[in-house]
Amino acid sequence: MNNCSAELNKTYFNSDNTAEKYDDHPLHAEMAKRIGHAIVDAYPFDDETTTILDYACGTGLNSRQLAPHAKLIVGVDISQGMVDTYNQKISNQGIPFDEMRAVCLELKGEEGELDGMKFDVVQCCMSYHHFSSESLLPITSMLAFFLKEGGCLFVADVQSTPEREDIFGDGLCSSSVVTQKTGFSEEEMFELFTQAGLGSFRFERITRARKNGRSVNIFLAQGLKSLAGVGPSKSVHLE
Repeated sequence: MNNCSAELNKTYFNSDNTAEKYDDHPLHAEMAKRIGHAIVDAYPFDDETTTILDYACGTGLNSRQLAPHAKLIVGVDISQGMVDTYNQKISNQGIPFDEMRAVCLELKGEEGELDGMKFDVVQCCMSYHHFSSESLLPITSMLAFFLKEGGCLFVADVQSTPEREDIFGDGLCSSSVVTQKTGFSEEEMFELFTQAGLGSFRFERITRARKNGRSVNIFLAQGLKSLAGVGPSKSVHLE
C-alpha cells in the first residue's frame, strides 16, 4: 500500500485500544469463523506440514481459525498494537512461538524477508478494502511471492454491488482507513490474481454481513501459484 494509506491504517489500529477491543465485536468473531470454514473446505490442509502466512493478521482471529489445521502460522501486520495482542493471546493459550507468532513488518516481497520462508497458504482476510487502488496489484504480487509453487492465496473481503455503491460509508473507522469503499467485483479480483501470476482462480460468496445499513456479500477469492510452465486458468464462479 502507499505510504499515506499505510500510515492511516497504522495510526488507526494503534489508537484508542483498538487492538484490545477488536475481538470483542461479535461480527468480527463470526466473520472469522465463516471465512475460516470456507478456507478449510477449499484447501487440503495437513496439520503436520501446512505452513500459513496471515497478512494483515490483526489480533489473530483468522489465524486461530486455521491453527488446528497447520504446522506453522506466521502473522504479519503493520500495527504493533495488533501484533502485540496477537502474540499475547497465543502466549495465553500456551501455543509455542515456533508454531504460531506475529511480527510487525511492512513486507515488500524481497528475498530474505521472513528469513526466506515460503508458505503453502497465504491469506488476507477483510483487509483489501483498506489498501489504496495503486497498491492492490503490488500487494497481490507480493503475497504471491511468499507462496511455494503449488501454494494458494486466499483473499476474503466485501463484494461490490452492481451499482458500485459506497458500502462502508463515513463512520469513524471508515473515514480513517477505508480506501475501497465500494468493495470488489469478481472481475477485479480475477484481474489482480491473473496479473500477479496466479491461476486456477475461484470466487465464492461465503456469507453476508451488514455494512452501513446494507446487506452485502462477503467473498473468498482463491488463486494457485502455478508450477513452472503452467499458465493461469480462467475464472471459475462458485454459487
